[in-house]
Amino acid sequence: MSIQAFFTRWYLRRRFKPRPGAVVRVDEARARMARLTRRQLPLPQGVSRQALAAQPERGLCAAEWLSVQDPQRTVMYFHGGGYFFCNLETHRPVVASISHRAQARVLSVDYRLAPEHPCPAAVEDALAWYRTVLKDTPAEQIVMAGDSAGAGLVLACLQAAQGHGLPMPAGAVLFSPWVDLAGAGESVQTQADADVMFTPESLHHAAQFYLNGRAATDPVASPLYADMKGMPPLLIFASRQEILLSDASRLHDKALLAGVSSQLILMSDMPHVWPVMVMLPEAKVSLRQVAAFMRERVPQV
Repeated sequence: MSIQAFFTRWYLRRRFKPRPGAVVRVDEARARMARLTRRQLPLPQGVSRQALAAQPERGLCAAEWLSVQDPQRTVMYFHGGGYFFCNLETHRPVVASISHRAQARVLSVDYRLAPEHPCPAAVEDALAWYRTVLKDTPAEQIVMAGDSAGAGLVLACLQAAQGHGLPMPAGAVLFSPWVDLAGAGESVQTQADADVMFTPESLHHAAQFYLNGRAATDPVASPLYADMKGMPPLLIFASRQEILLSDASRLHDKALLAGVSSQLILMSDMPHVWPVMVMLPEAKVSLRQVAAFMRERVPQV
């Protein structure tokens, strides 16, 4: 573990992780994240940004493209944040890093958030953008990616796309995927103390914001419970010390049983979704693995 990761874990445990029994408040979580991202890293050299306003008449939420000058592949990215906080700005560093490292144009989607817009609003927004990207980009040139709730949204979007007869992309990258809002994985309890960001209670509260009365095992919200057959190749990352470890491992196992190519990369002593923390040496290693996967799945346009 690098010294940067050590201090990141120390900070998250003391300043981010809720106290046992604490009630999660949406406005406080959003304000805290806004403070943490007040100072933005500059975009990597050669990466440009294009903001896209929402187009309600077309069913499209706001989004932005981050792209190198001559992109060789297209990526769609869905940010995490428990479906109720975070935004384009919070995840711009990791999206820009993926664009730079994978020589890609990356569409970062600002899907609607709970509790104002519960499930399936996020899935509808993701699917609408996938349909739009498919109009000028073949599916075999697209890779989807996301972290935590955003990784769950990747799978929910793919399953919805499959149900509508849309072609599957070339692959999907999932950082610490949250795919079971029922919280049935054993690590939710066994890693509750080790996890430096979340408690079982905070996970449950976030799930209720998004579910809004929907069954926690409904595959639209919890894609772990859907049929995995026909999904594209997966690259999954998770920490051995996070409460969502079982989500990642069960997803990996279920994908393999369905005949889906899946690679699970586990790291020790890392916080949840460490690859999005782009200044960590461990994140740089993981993002190089992501770029290699994307180049393998989409060799060149």
